[in-house]
Amino acid sequence: MQSKKYYLEKMNVTNINIKVIYNYLEQEFGRGELFPRFVIRRNFKKSIWEAVYLTDGQEKYGYAIYQKAPGFKGVFIAYLAILPKYQSKGLGSELIRQLNALFPDGILLEVEDPDAAKDEKDQATRLRRIRFYERNGLAVNPDMKVNTFFVPFRMMDNIDGTDTYDISFYQKLYNRILRLPLGSIFIKENR
Repeated sequence: MQSKKYYLEKMNVTNINIKVIYNYLEQEFGRGELFPRFVIRRNFKKSIWEAVYLTDGQEKYGYAIYQKAPGFKGVFIAYLAILPKYQSKGLGSELIRQLNALFPDGILLEVEDPDAAKDEKDQATRLRRIRFYERNGLAVNPDMKVNTFFVPFRMMDNIDGTDTYDISFYQKLYNRILRLPLGSIFIKENR
């Protein structure tokens, strides 16, 4: 039996493809985790965000939505997921491996802070996500505990040196996404 060969395919920015990826986002992320549809659409249309699919040429298994930020050597991944019917098959690790190959200067992403979990089950889920990223070469930045729109996050990366970004950089990322200077208001250090 021959194993599948996976690769990343860049999403062609069309209204239909934006609608498809938004539907994927709705399946995997809660309402509080999603930017409004018009913000997502605008970010793709203005080339602030880009997306790639993990595929074998036949099926789409997962995706990553990211932005390259001026003055930052890595990329910020806003959303990353494997489609529900393909989860727990090692494809998340494959997606991270492919992203590392595509972005050798590193990736930065946020995970929900396990210290702010609402119960033990929620905390276990948050810790499982962190362990997944750690197994795939990312580390929690001990200096970046943030509160983004009232949601506590930890930053994870595989970038050499944690001084590569700070809270003001993170606020600027969100200012680019929202096209409003809200970062300093709604994104704070959470110590």
